[in-house]
Amino acid sequence: MNFQIIKRLGAFFSLAIFAAAMSTPASFAQDVENTRYSPEGRNIARTIGGVFDERLFEVRTYDPEPAVAEFAAATIFYPLTLSFDPPVGAVALIPGYRGNQEGYNWWGPMLASLGIAVMIIDTNTPTDSLDERKNAQIAAVNFLKNENTESDSPLLGKIDTDNIAIMGHSLGGGGSLYAADELGSAIKAVIPLSPYCCELGQPYERDFSGLEVPTLIVISAEDTVAPPEGHARAIFDSIASSTHRAYMEFATGDHNIATNSGPDKLTLGKFAYAWLRVHFGGGADYLSIYRNMDAEDAAKFSRFEEER
Repeated sequence: MNFQIIKRLGAFFSLAIFAAAMSTPASFAQDVENTRYSPEGRNIARTIGGVFDERLFEVRTYDPEPAVAEFAAATIFYPLTLSFDPPVGAVALIPGYRGNQEGYNWWGPMLASLGIAVMIIDTNTPTDSLDERKNAQIAAVNFLKNENTESDSPLLGKIDTDNIAIMGHSLGGGGSLYAADELGSAIKAVIPLSPYCCELGQPYERDFSGLEVPTLIVISAEDTVAPPEGHARAIFDSIASSTHRAYMEFATGDHNIATNSGPDKLTLGKFAYAWLRVHFGGGADYLSIYRNMDAEDAAKFSRFEEER
């Protein structure tokens, strides 16, 4: 058997394993009440609010009808602010391969309870490619900004369009990095969650040395779908040291640590929230959990680096 045939077979089996892992029903287990508004997300926000002494907001959901070619649907979770409150920062989150927005619905009430609006989208098809997810992410950022000026939107005048960030899981995490590279200063942060580096079955060959967007990469040491060394770690090492970057590798957990079935959403949520807040202009105090990590948090990570 020649080398090219072996290479193709390897790519095929990698794709098969990836698809099987992402299509397992347990991968996107819902909360007990099986609603899009995760009560667990609200409870996590309450704990995080106590850590940072934050005000807790009531949360509302809004289903816009995005007449765009790049993605199919979206739900926006937003804090119910008062007339004298300043506009809020916002995040666009894109699912992983075969995933949908319901698999991540703890993020919406968690971040919105703490004053950050969250738009979680559905891709046009669950099997959209990395490049299609990148384009969807860019379109989602533009859509969020436009909502701030839509007269019939509940977000009219409520979004701080200077404070937008993006997140993505798995193939969506890879897409979010490619999107961040294109968006540049149009966004303030990117958080790839268990990022899959490239198109399915392809090796990592991208160089992110030109990426200037502050980047928090989250992964599990036990991830067998996107093993750290070939995906998250390879990406992190290619980002220029002049870019504010952090690498957060949980010691346990599978590829779906960022979904509703994740084993430690509180720790993940706390560090993600702090990353967003500091880059939305909240001040360096939010980095204290990175730079003065307590023993309980430190014990959860196999590797943790933060460089600026």
